[in-house]
Amino acid sequence: MITVFVVNYVLRRYKSPLAGRPQPKHGSFWITRLGLVPPPHDGDDILSEFLIRVGQDAAQSPISVCFSVFGTPLVLVNTLKGIKDVLIDGQQKHKTLGPRVQRGDMIRKIQNLVFGGPSINNAVGEDWRWRRHVLLPPFQPRQLVPKLLPYVTEQANELIAIFADHHSKSNPIEVDDVFTDLTMNVINYYLYGTRHLNFDLVGGRSRLKLGMGFQSFQTWLPFGLNETDWAQKGYKPSRERLKDFIRDALQKAEDAYEASDKTSYNCVAAAAMASGKYDADREALVNDLLSLTFAGYDTTAHTLSFAFSELARSPELQARLFEQVRGVLGPPPVAPESITAEKLAQMPLVTAVYRETLRKYPAVVFIPVHVNRDTTVDGALVPRGAEIWCNIRGLQMNASIFPDPDKFDVDRWLPPAGASKGDKDADDGDEIEWTPANQYRFPDITFTLGQHACLGKHLAILELRTVIATVINQYHLTLAPWNKIETKIILTTKPKNGVWIHFDRREIQ
Repeated sequence: MITVFVVNYVLRRYKSPLAGRPQPKHGSFWITRLGLVPPPHDGDDILSEFLIRVGQDAAQSPISVCFSVFGTPLVLVNTLKGIKDVLIDGQQKHKTLGPRVQRGDMIRKIQNLVFGGPSINNAVGEDWRWRRHVLLPPFQPRQLVPKLLPYVTEQANELIAIFADHHSKSNPIEVDDVFTDLTMNVINYYLYGTRHLNFDLVGGRSRLKLGMGFQSFQTWLPFGLNETDWAQKGYKPSRERLKDFIRDALQKAEDAYEASDKTSYNCVAAAAMASGKYDADREALVNDLLSLTFAGYDTTAHTLSFAFSELARSPELQARLFEQVRGVLGPPPVAPESITAEKLAQMPLVTAVYRETLRKYPAVVFIPVHVNRDTTVDGALVPRGAEIWCNIRGLQMNASIFPDPDKFDVDRWLPPAGASKGDKDADDGDEIEWTPANQYRFPDITFTLGQHACLGKHLAILELRTVIATVINQYHLTLAPWNKIETKIILTTKPKNGVWIHFDRREIQ
């Protein structure tokens, strides 16, 4: 048995077309020898540190590779050209052979366990394609913005009331929890089209979340052991309560649609049910809605928290931002209906704030994919069976593109004077040599690219822009002096120590 293991390793390791590619010199045993994400812990963010170190090392461009103890290559893609080769070209449908790459095997297995079956976030092939076809239209800006913006502005005004209470008491507030509740409200409203959801089914609004038991070692057990009730005891009960909540919300959405004139859909659930693509028992739709909820609520909330932490440490940036926002929105009180998409577009600094936040604190630090067929990644041949991590964290901390990458600099995303409007967003990364001079055109890769680009991207951006503008228009932010901003990876990037902020009301001028 040992001989077979050694021979298999030698053949896969030294006969691989990747054998001569650079390998990271340092890194966690979990990554470099097992090809796995290190388990969550309260120490340093070793995953981010590893990805940044790899991304900043020119010798590891365009790719580097770690070989697991089984000889399986884990390929780290560290250039935009390489990432686009994987996410755009690699995931394109082929008539007979299928795509060259697909979602990473491990993340698919874990998500299948966590969500209790196939969903939009773990399905592949035709099973994924029909789900995407049904769910994409409600998330396009033309449909999403007019239906959701009034509710987002309403929720932003409720934030103002919360911050006013803490202002009056002169004490800081931990904003990550507040933004998590806000984002969960926004997502649920757009998924089901109503404010009146039965949160008692999950024990109250604050318990509308999955247990974190899927981080336990039982989840990784082989031979089907991880599918047992014993292995899933840390998250299965909360998942089933959440599914009961979704079934009830679906019924409310259907009742509202049946009572309407049926000329349009007011929510994602109504559009999905009317498509006729889901079975009558709706379990596939329940899984998709559960997956959409938990793919989006913490990512947007944590991004807001990191953005506010940076603003709270930069009075100069706050002053610039306030001047622009006040000039567009006017002094408070600002009527929710007066905040429009056109006004949000007139505040480029707001956009620059969230873009720089996502550069420095990407919600997803890498995008995992599995290689189905030999594929070329920025000139390098990656063989079938390899796993790929598209190194988002490392690329966005590359000093050759973003000088002084540890600095929060919103001017990276503001085009220079004289730049034409068509130069603002670039998807032609194959032809461009990225430098500090054109970094403002860098694609928004944190929402991923290609056919699998994030469904909820426009919802997240709408919330980010609205909340940043609304709050800065009324409050000056100061970070609590004892609050150290650090990152921690639990599927997504979160503030390890929370974000504690003092809110001081601005004078109405």
